[in-house]
Amino acid sequence: MEIATVKYSVPHTFVGQHVDVKITGQTLTIMRGGEVIASHTVCGRRHSFVTDPDHVPAQHLQSADLWSRAYFVRQAHKVGPNTVAAIGEVLDRQRIEAQGYRSCQNILALARGENKQLLERACGQLISETSRRAISYTAVKQHLAVLRAQAAARPTTTTAAPATTIPLEPPPGRRDTTGAHLAGPEQFSLAAPTGRPSTGTASREELQ
Repeated sequence: MEIATVKYSVPHTFVGQHVDVKITGQTLTIMRGGEVIASHTVCGRRHSFVTDPDHVPAQHLQSADLWSRAYFVRQAHKVGPNTVAAIGEVLDRQRIEAQGYRSCQNILALARGENKQLLERACGQLISETSRRAISYTAVKQHLAVLRAQAAARPTTTTAAPATTIPLEPPPGRRDTTGAHLAGPEQFSLAAPTGRPSTGTASREELQ
């Protein structure tokens, strides 16, 4: 049963049924058909669990062969020490440790693909913050998104300056022909060197 984001337990035989709730001071009383079935101290920590171990079915408490603290810590070691510490905090915060198993599974799922290093960094930064909220799947996921955004915004290449052309001086003693162009065929007639107009025929005297 959930009140103001806090989940309070009831005996498992009443799961799915409608109940009445009364809060007197710091005491939360849960009733079914006028009969008190559970009583808890009001919790002021948002998104937390308040559980009476007597309300948990026996088969749920005997889940060591499925998920366990050792299993999640072992999986966290594959990511890094910060992730191990984050998983440990999630489990330590639960009155019944099994209630943190789903959060641990979701946190470790964030390391899939190439995200192991990002998850390790996210957990490390969350743990090192002096004033922070409790570590949870939501907190880790949000911090991971921030790291991804920062990585995407980081420039990966530099813009090269435009190339400039520096004119080269001709070697000593050589004529500079960089601005020269080829003339037309009329510049190569026999008359060009002498300055006389070309007639297209040569006299006998010129050929001798």
